[in-house]
Amino acid sequence: MKSLFFGLCLLAGIAHADDVLFKNIQSKLIDAPVIHGQFTQARQLVGVKKPLTSTGSFLVDKQRGVIWKAEKPFPSTLRVTRGEILQKNGDQVMMKLSGDKEPTVKTVSGLLFSLFSGDVGALGRLFNADGSVSGKNWKLSLTPKDAALGKLISGIQLQGSGTVEHIQLNAASGDVTQIDMHDVTTAPALTPTESAYFE
Repeated sequence: MKSLFFGLCLLAGIAHADDVLFKNIQSKLIDAPVIHGQFTQARQLVGVKKPLTSTGSFLVDKQRGVIWKAEKPFPSTLRVTRGEILQKNGDQVMMKLSGDKEPTVKTVSGLLFSLFSGDVGALGRLFNADGSVSGKNWKLSLTPKDAALGKLISGIQLQGSGTVEHIQLNAASGDVTQIDMHDVTTAPALTPTESAYFE
């Protein structure tokens, strides 16, 4: 019983430490409704020597979702909301996954939404955290709390200052995706053209 009590106290202490870290990092992030920027993504697949690299632009509306537009080597658009993942090539829908039909989709879309929008508090519900804050800069290392999520993701590393600037996503399969975000700007609202991306 003593060991159980001690273990629960230890877990409570860890959860509290995570909360403080998340709040500290959240306080460094720009609180803007809309974030735009450019990205470079390199995906290293197990058994493939050369990483798959793509570049493009992204748009985050913290209420509606994320638009991820790859321009090179091939144009495609990925739309992530809290309940759906949609991929299009021009006007052709290549993939549409709904959280209403697949609970896992809701978890993954929520995770992606939180990553790109900088909602580190939401990440704390899914991951244990370790990290540091130095001036305006911060680092965060995440490991899944849930065994089911751990079958998809072994860990995530984030770095940034006013916004999330670097993401490294380590898949349980051994694949590694690195994303650098730059030329980031903010806005109070979407333009009509941007708003149409979510319709």
